[in-house]
Amino acid sequence: MEGKFYKPLAVLLVFLIGLFVVGCSDSGSKNENSSNDEKGSKQKNEELADEQVLHFVRTADLPTVDLSMATDTTSGEVLQRTHPGLITFKNKEIVPEMAAEMPKKNKDGTVYTFKIREDVKWSNGDPLTAQDFVFAWQRLIDPKTKSQYAYIMGIANVKNANKIMNEESDIYGQVDKLGVKAIDDQTLQVTLESPIPYFTSLMAFNKFAPLNADYVKKQGENYAKEPENLLTIGPYKLTNWDHGVGWTLEKNPDYYAADEVNITKATFKVVKEKNTQLSLYKSDEIQVDSLSSEQVNAYKDKPDFQQVPGNCIFWWQLNAENVPEFKYAKVRKAMSMVIDRESLVNVLLNNGSIPAQYVVPKDFAKGPEGKDFREGTGDYLPGGVEEAKKLWEEAKKEHGFDKLDVEYVTTDGDSAAEMGEYMANQLEQLDGLNITIKKLPWNAYLDYVQNHKQELDAGSGWCPDYKDPMTFLGYWHSQGPNDAVGMKTDDYDKLIDQARQYAKEQKPKKRWEALKKAEKVLIENAYTIPTYQSGESMIIKPYVEGIVFQSFGIETYFREAKVYKH
Repeated sequence: MEGKFYKPLAVLLVFLIGLFVVGCSDSGSKNENSSNDEKGSKQKNEELADEQVLHFVRTADLPTVDLSMATDTTSGEVLQRTHPGLITFKNKEIVPEMAAEMPKKNKDGTVYTFKIREDVKWSNGDPLTAQDFVFAWQRLIDPKTKSQYAYIMGIANVKNANKIMNEESDIYGQVDKLGVKAIDDQTLQVTLESPIPYFTSLMAFNKFAPLNADYVKKQGENYAKEPENLLTIGPYKLTNWDHGVGWTLEKNPDYYAADEVNITKATFKVVKEKNTQLSLYKSDEIQVDSLSSEQVNAYKDKPDFQQVPGNCIFWWQLNAENVPEFKYAKVRKAMSMVIDRESLVNVLLNNGSIPAQYVVPKDFAKGPEGKDFREGTGDYLPGGVEEAKKLWEEAKKEHGFDKLDVEYVTTDGDSAAEMGEYMANQLEQLDGLNITIKKLPWNAYLDYVQNHKQELDAGSGWCPDYKDPMTFLGYWHSQGPNDAVGMKTDDYDKLIDQARQYAKEQKPKKRWEALKKAEKVLIENAYTIPTYQSGESMIIKPYVEGIVFQSFGIETYFREAKVYKH
């Protein structure tokens, strides 16, 4: 979301708890809901409701719908429905979207050719062309755009991408040198520096979607500020955006596969309080809700309930520029070891999340021998409170400090506040460590962290952009977004560079070994402090059928869902 940047920037900062419904599951799960009669037995109503409309809540406002500028999942959720790219994940399968077919590639895997659909039009009537992709990719990587996601072009290994982003390069800023061109209106050609194993799946990520050049240029600074300043080619249009209150998506009748879109309207209301969300669910004002830990036990045996495993990883970002003591490995290790992650997920979260002392999720990616990345690896820093206290005291003695005051920044949702109190209590088991919690609204939080004002950021996280460990591990490379702010990570960089070289040399086994070693170095040095792998406990109205939760792309795939009379 993936070296990445040549300037230190924070990117995707997602805070799952109390922010949004995330359904990430490698296997996926489809809810087959049904209505209940008075005796409590399941009885499916076969008659569709007159209006095929769904209502959702989100606890964060929509930050932006500018494709080049969005860094968060709330924005991404909208853009995936209004600006689909060449490839998409549909019902858990990777399929062509704006491409008419899967791409053709040359013998050595460095040139991909996409045929663009001829039956696609923008919502102003303009035909979609290959040049729309060229413009969007060049706009993203242009230093003038200042996109925090420009580095994704380097991760995709598109020819000259890293040089264009490098201020010391002789082609810095020359976006016309990027390895993407329109052969004709319906043919897009992408040239890579060298083959990479995940290129096709990466094309499903929204940053590789197209933009209508004439429209964007005409709108100027107003582009994407309001629904009337935005075009769409996807299954939905953004028709209303009441900033701070909510937004509405409505079916795009000109979408090339409009006949597949059954849900004609979806509303998203900003509601931060979990009890208020549940009240809206009970009164049928929303049809899907994520449950807080306190609410799970009341619903876990009901037909509404569904637990969705996820593949997002959450961690703490320690800013050693603002807290110099974070440069010391024993300080960081003690802070990691003192956390009781089991109680965190089983009591505080209680939603199917699992403890994580790693950054590549379980059941996410398999290596060249068909084994999951996590197979054969345990916790890198198992530690415990007593060992943490020992390391902490050693660090204080070695580096000459008696106490450490740290600001713990998080968001202002109910669950975020609860987690903040829990984590503060965990950390303050270390003698002399004093935690002050700073709660900020979502947009203010993003700004605070992205500008490195934080000392300890509680809400950093990553949901994968493509199905490969590098989508996570590339994050901490010194030329990537790199949440190890102010720390020397040369040992880690070396292993990531090795893995990238092995990819170019097409040595998958050696690449896999280097990636595993890199994760071990990352966690054992506590360059980052992971906390948990996501899960979500949800309730879905029995009269709603066919919502699919996906690992990639549109996480909550609802366009083919059905709403029955109730």
